[in-house]
Order: sequence, then C-alpha cells, then structure tokens
Amino acid sequence: MKPIYKRYTATIIASLCLFTGSTQSIGTRMDALLDDALLNNADASVAVYDLTADKLLYEHRANKLCRPASVQKLITTITALDRLGTDYTMHTELRYTGTLGADSILHGDLYVVGGFDPEFTSADLNSLIAAIPAAGIRSINGTVMADVSMTDSTYWGSGWCWDDAPASFQPYYSPLLLDKGCVEVCVTPTVKDSIPTVVCLPASSWYEVDNRAVCYNDSAGALHITRDWQEGSNRIVVSGNVKRPQTKKLSIQTSDEHFFALFTERMLRYGIGATHFGYGICPPQAQTIASVHRPIADVVNEALKESDNLNAEALFYHLAAADTQPYASATDAVKRIDSLLSVVHKNYRTQEADKKMYSHKIVDGSGLSNYNMITAHLLLDYLRYAYSREEIYDMLTEALPHSGIDGTLKGRMGTQAMRRRIVAKTGSMTGVSTLAGYAHASNGHILAFVILNQHVLKLSQARAWQDKICKAIME
Repeated sequence: MKPIYKRYTATIIASLCLFTGSTQSIGTRMDALLDDALLNNADASVAVYDLTADKLLYEHRANKLCRPASVQKLITTITALDRLGTDYTMHTELRYTGTLGADSILHGDLYVVGGFDPEFTSADLNSLIAAIPAAGIRSINGTVMADVSMTDSTYWGSGWCWDDAPASFQPYYSPLLLDKGCVEVCVTPTVKDSIPTVVCLPASSWYEVDNRAVCYNDSAGALHITRDWQEGSNRIVVSGNVKRPQTKKLSIQTSDEHFFALFTERMLRYGIGATHFGYGICPPQAQTIASVHRPIADVVNEALKESDNLNAEALFYHLAAADTQPYASATDAVKRIDSLLSVVHKNYRTQEADKKMYSHKIVDGSGLSNYNMITAHLLLDYLRYAYSREEIYDMLTEALPHSGIDGTLKGRMGTQAMRRRIVAKTGSMTGVSTLAGYAHASNGHILAFVILNQHVLKLSQARAWQDKICKAIME
C-alpha cells in the first residue's frame, strides 16, 4: 500500500470544517520547535503547504536565500520531467559512414555517440561491441571515433570542491560514461608483510596501480586507497596495512577517455580490426548499428532515491541539449529551469512583489555547488506544481526516498506512526542539511514541505530536528 501516491477524493475535504483549529495547532507546534538548541547557532527556513486544502499552513523565513544541497535535485528532476516528458529516453549509439564490402571491411568511419547516460554499464558496452560483427563488420578501414559533442568540455559543475576530485560522488561527467565514470579498487590481503592483491574493475590499461601496501602489519598505518588526483593522474595508489578485503570506488579523470579506452580495448579483443582512433562529430547521414536506450524513470529513480549526483547532472544536461545541440552547457540548462520557473510564478505568485520569493542562483543539477541559492518558497511552489501534474507527481513520489523504508530515508522516521508517510529528498554538505517533499498527514491531507538548515556543525542534530518538524506537520 502506498497511501502517499494517490490523490484523495472530494469526500476527504469534509474534514476542512476542522481546518482552522488544525492551522492554529500546527503553528503552535512549529513555533515551539524553533526554540530548539540547534537554532542557537544555526539558521532554518521552513514552509508547509496543504495540497488537499490548497492553503499555506506555515512559513518561517521562507524568503531567505539558502544553499539547497541535494534538494536541488528536486528542481532539476521536476523540470526534466516537465520539459522532456516522463517517457523521454537517453541514447548511446553506434553508427557508421561509408560502405561495407563483401569482405566484411567497413570502408568508412565507425562512431560511438555519447548520450550522457549515467546508468551505462560494462554490459551495455559489450552489447554495442557485439553489434559490430553482428552487422557484418570485421574490420574498419577508416577511423573509430568517439563523439562527445552533446555537451561542452566542462567536466565539473561550477562551484564544486576541488578536493573532492577522487570521490565517487563527484565524477567527471561526459556524454560518454561507463560505470558512472568510476573504478572499483578491490584490495585483498595475502600473507603477513607481503603486498596485497589489488584488482581494478573494470580492468583497463587506462589506469595504473601503485601498490605500496603490506598485509597484517600495524606499523604500516591505516589503509588508504586513492588516486593521484593532484597530479591530474589516473594512477591508483594503495598504501598502509591490509587486514581484511576492502573495496573502494574512485572517480577516474576524463570519463570519455576512460570509456573510449575500454571500448577500443574490448573491440580489438573481440577480433574487430582497426588501426585509427580519434574524436569527431558523427554526420547526420550516418547509419545506426545499435543503440542503448535508458528511460528517464531509471535515471530519476537513482538521482532521487540514492541522491546520485551524476544522474542529476545527466538530467540537467539533457535539459540543456534539448535546445542546444551540439555543445550544450550548464547555462543552457539553467535557462530551461528558469522557463519552468516563469510558469510556476504565473500559476502561484501573481503579484510582482512576490518575485522576491523566487530569488535564486542555480548553477548545477545536483546541488554539489556552493554557488546554488534558493528560497523555501521557490522549492515549495515547485512541489506544488509537480503535484498538479499527475504523471510527474506519480513518477516523482515513486522515486523519492520513503521514511523508514528505502533510499536516504531508510534509517530515519521508521516508527510505526512515521513509516512511509514522508516521501522526501534529503540534502547535506558541509554546514547544510535539507529535507523537502511530501507528507501524508493524519487527517488524510497531502502536504508539501521544505526545511532548509544552514550553518550546521552537526548534521545529525539537524536531521533529528527535521524529523521533529515532519512529525509535527503530520499530526
């Protein structure tokens, strides 16, 4: 049973005779929570809207500009579902030009065309390669090309932290992506004082391993698995003491080159002959051999449920590419977001003075940037807009974490009274903790809410306070 997903019939609105008293009650409860010790040093913006009754229930500093962290993904996702459509798909294609002779030699060029698919896997890569001989091509008498013209050459978002470079949550994005632009480094101990076994998945010559670690020797210090990112290198360094098998995922610099290296290596191992490799733009008249399709629902689910930054950036750049092809940029994506924001403003804020509620600066799709700034009112109205579009609301609430059940809310609000009744996106970065989404109130109403905590030293303290807010609005 998923009570949060479905709208309630007009019969429920009979409960509105109690609405005035409920409004006073929620205001009293919420005001009391503002006396929490958390807010002695930190700031908070809160806004709550009763979607069933179509009425604002509560707001506190809701026009204050705040860093959204990962609740920015709600704005990106809602815009993508609205502007691209809930049936939109992403494509990574294999295409060719020229002619195919009877000797199975392609007298032309072979292109692998990137479509910024963040869920593209090694198995997908193998399927593209297998399609080459299936099309009758055994050798290419031309050039094997990587086409990354969908986006500009920027591989990070504006305002991202440089020292997060090797972290898996901050990959180098590109139209050609494999395994999220990351490599899994698996370290296994052997015998005491000897070096451990290090295996990288997927295997490739694109990166090298510098194995300095030792097994079962405490004097070697803690185990460290990292990449030599300060030198702009894909040299993976393993050092310290290995006492048990451990695996760490690292981002790899230049995702497109990582993809293309694996593509060419596997293609040659498959027995497909080629001697020339490079980058180029696939001409429109090229023939398609194979294509990997990714439904937008798959990308949205991972972006919201697990707060996957790469998936959110993919949605962001697909918004950009819808208007500008090739070389779409973050600026193009922001224009698409602002175009929906104008619609939202027209629907919910008719007065010119209300524009201050929408003060904002958006520079990326995931919320990783320290430059993003929004208000609680802006995000609240985005949630209201999503609720008004049934196909968007259904996909959104399916993909969002459910309290006490899954995703980033699996370990929060798991009591019987709260379980499943909060469907919301979490967000966190240094000094910031946020939560926004929908709540199923005890009177049967569906509420939209936004909580933006800023200048927080202990994120666990902010999350506990947000859980109290959710409990208060549900009651």
